[in-house]
Amino acid sequence: MRFDVGLDGARRIGSSAHLLVWCDAIATSPVPLEALPPQLEVIDARLGAAPAIAQRLLELQAARGERTMVAVVAAGDPVDAPDGFPVDDVLLAGAIVDALGAVGIDATSPEAAASAAAFAGLQGAVGHMLTASVAGRRLAAAEGVDAVRAARARLEESTLLTLREFSIRP
Repeated sequence: MRFDVGLDGARRIGSSAHLLVWCDAIATSPVPLEALPPQLEVIDARLGAAPAIAQRLLELQAARGERTMVAVVAAGDPVDAPDGFPVDDVLLAGAIVDALGAVGIDATSPEAAASAAAFAGLQGAVGHMLTASVAGRRLAAAEGVDAVRAARARLEESTLLTLREFSIRP
């Protein structure tokens, strides 16, 4: 399991992965699906869906019959060149890494482990971190507090959102 930030990070670690989990807590932009390596299964992460994402990785690994590599990406904003530290996305990514660890996926890069440690330390404050982050304040200033509330509600959704399924062929 590897972790990186932004579209460049997704390309960097996604080239050797089977599953990419896109972590965009505020989601002001669509997932750049066409810019990601074509063979990847791509999941649009939600905090509430972390256990379902972990289960999906186990299913994919069982179907493949071998170790399955996962790339966890904190989107950042803008995704092509994040400007600043995307704390909201890093915490969401950490929740995903934590959920993967809970089901036994423990081959973790130091970067992924650091995101999980950040989530573990701030687990009770993730919602507040979303609203208090630079991205949350930027969203509130641009679109109002209702947009931030909607982003927070979206973050809590438990539905697994698979945007593209894994393909053996690129």
